[in-house]
Amino acid sequence: MSMDYGIMKIEDYYEMYRLWESIPEMNLNAADERERIDLYLCRNPGQSFVCKADGHIIGTIMCGNDGRRAFIYHLAVSEQYRNRGIARKLVRRALDEQKILEIDKCAVFILDENRGGKEFWMKMGFSAVCEAETMAKRI
Repeated sequence: MSMDYGIMKIEDYYEMYRLWESIPEMNLNAADERERIDLYLCRNPGQSFVCKADGHIIGTIMCGNDGRRAFIYHLAVSEQYRNRGIARKLVRRALDEQKILEIDKCAVFILDENRGGKEFWMKMGFSAVCEAETMAKRI
């Protein structure tokens, strides 16, 4: 079975969202509505990717930057396709694109209870930022 990697397109939104919903560790909210994802992709063109098998989306990664730092969201691989290197390839594509854009640091937000996610990101060379705490406010 061939895996095809390509740039994330808003036309694939509903299929991507179904994948995201199928993953218990995924924390979805109003920011994940179609219109908001479309805005994100328009602001960060060519930086988010999907993986397809037999024409169906089985993996996603959203990545973008603010001009200084990159951020990764929604790395997801369908349960039956895990442990085949798909997530690693998606991360590599996203980070390679950031290098081209001359972004030299990338962050990912992981929920405290997502131990598997933390292990994956550590294997990818990411480390916890202990000297900072994330704070947020709904506006």
